[in-house]
Amino acid sequence: MPAETQSKLDGTTRGLGLLLIGMGAFATWDQWAIWSTKDDYTFGYLVPLFSAYVLWDRWEELRVLLTGERSDVATPTPKGVLGLAQLLAFASLALFGFGAAARAIFGTGIGPTIAISFGLTGAALAFAFISVRGPQDAAATSPTRWRAVGLLLFPAGVWLISGPFLYLVDNQIKGELLTNVTEFVSGVLRANGHAIRVNGNTIVFPNGDAVGVAEACSGIRSLSACVFAGAFLGAVFLDGGFPGALLRRMAMIGLAGFTAILLNIGRNTFLTFHALHHGSKSLDRDLAGIEFGQPGFSSLGTVHDLAGNVAMVAALILLLAFIPLLNRIGRPRDIRTSV
Repeated sequence: MPAETQSKLDGTTRGLGLLLIGMGAFATWDQWAIWSTKDDYTFGYLVPLFSAYVLWDRWEELRVLLTGERSDVATPTPKGVLGLAQLLAFASLALFGFGAAARAIFGTGIGPTIAISFGLTGAALAFAFISVRGPQDAAATSPTRWRAVGLLLFPAGVWLISGPFLYLVDNQIKGELLTNVTEFVSGVLRANGHAIRVNGNTIVFPNGDAVGVAEACSGIRSLSACVFAGAFLGAVFLDGGFPGALLRRMAMIGLAGFTAILLNIGRNTFLTFHALHHGSKSLDRDLAGIEFGQPGFSSLGTVHDLAGNVAMVAALILLLAFIPLLNRIGRPRDIRTSV
């Protein structure tokens, strides 16, 4: 349709859109404190950019739903359902306002960040649901409204990974991950005939040398980054209609988390065996045993850093490989009979 004949967003929809932009800016300011102080969450700087990119990429499809240019002609959404969506919108705004006030008064913390993030996500999805228009300003149908909600699912929901993930997931499982990694690595060592002992999260070798599975080795950094990468790749590259696309994207996030944990276990196992054979101090040298700052030190960095970088590259490659595989799931094969 030519640009001059395109329907325009009504004033209410434009106002809600501007409100969401302001809420997103405030959420960025709030979560910046996490991104700038937590090494595990440096990916957060990409969240506003990736959220804006996905929204831009889907804007034309979303715009025709918000203006009524493309809508199903069927029974409109029941008033009760629409009322619940409006109630969710008001509740989300109230939650965001509470979090913003607490953030301004008390500073950064679990309460304000969770309230701001969930308030932003809930408001964005509720606004999308209630703002959809039917043909010629008629009431829109529920499938049309849910289609708009689906288009905003990543741009709105990604804020829950970059902020509340720290408090709701990270702090809850970091210790458990650390313990499990230590147990797995020590089990592999014992299975290979090494008489080691475990003291907390430290593995003591038979020669008295020891290597500690530090908090940074719990895998939470790769887990949070992979979940974010999986969510973004799923939103951009996994296709299909509802519910296929949603299920594929959820599977992508699950596979991303599993990949991060698996590769982290492999990385820690490699580092432990390297320390066993070359000494624990070798982890802070390059593969040739040259210390940092000495002539000939490898550009690949220390053994510890190299293992981490290799694991992250491998994770990205695997996530990219999952895309075509997941896109094939549930799709009918094109079977052609040769004559």
